Amino acid sequence: MGTFFRDSWNIAKFDLWTAIRTKRAVAAIVMYSLGALITAIVLVKIEASVGNELAQLKTVDKSVAAASGATDTQLETTLSTFVGGDIETARQILGMPLVILGFFWMSLTFLPFLILLVSHDIVNVEVRNRSARYVLLRTSRGALLTGKMISHGLLFLGVTIFSNAALFFYAWYYSPGFQPLPSLLLLLRIWILIIPFAFCWMAFTAMISAFVDNGLLALIVAGIGMAFLGILSLNDSFTFFTPNHYKLWLWKSGVLWPALGSGVFILFGLIFTAVAWARISWRDM
Repeated sequence: MGTFFRDSWNIAKFDLWTAIRTKRAVAAIVMYSLGALITAIVLVKIEASVGNELAQLKTVDKSVAAASGATDTQLETTLSTFVGGDIETARQILGMPLVILGFFWMSLTFLPFLILLVSHDIVNVEVRNRSARYVLLRTSRGALLTGKMISHGLLFLGVTIFSNAALFFYAWYYSPGFQPLPSLLLLLRIWILIIPFAFCWMAFTAMISAFVDNGLLALIVAGIGMAFLGILSLNDSFTFFTPNHYKLWLWKSGVLWPALGSGVFILFGLIFTAVAWARISWRDM
């Protein structure tokens, strides 16, 4: 077991250094980081322009609800229709700073596509250029897959840390009402929730890459697969069998539901990884 982890880590270090030198990875990382920064700039400007009006609207809405004896405000009720009818989730979203709310939405929406662009050939590139044969003379196929996934995981971890930091310091400097400590804790919570979410989609991409040897075709198939899972999640009969269904759990207040959602994403990721490992184990490299 010690040899397995040592081999996996050695492969991860080498592959990470190789990945960060590729134009595709650099371009994708720059695009995502710029997207995070642009999101921060736009939302900070919006909050600066209409922040007071939004605060007044929330105050008036609460006063109207209190006067009528209602426990939920009209804003909470309206927003809850977009989050599965959950008033508590709607209340938490309305309490988030706009810039952090936007960043969380952007991460959950676009991070899978960044993973798709960077990692669609995570396995098949080794098969195409026959480098896997050389590596497998010294280690196992499981260590090869694990090392590759660790390297890409560290890459995306670095991207999310950098994006979080850029957004935090920009909002802190330019947003007058920005509260550093509560916002930092909220960003930390979001970052922790994004890790299992990213693992799930990286494992899905690795699974497709293990079955499809052509890099471009793997990109297309993985993209279609993601779209199919998204469409399937809209069907009440099959939605529970897709990762997309559990994305809303990450938005919920408290600890239990986000933790359960993270656990489900980890479970999906482990299933995808197991399928990829089985394919690599059985195939001719």
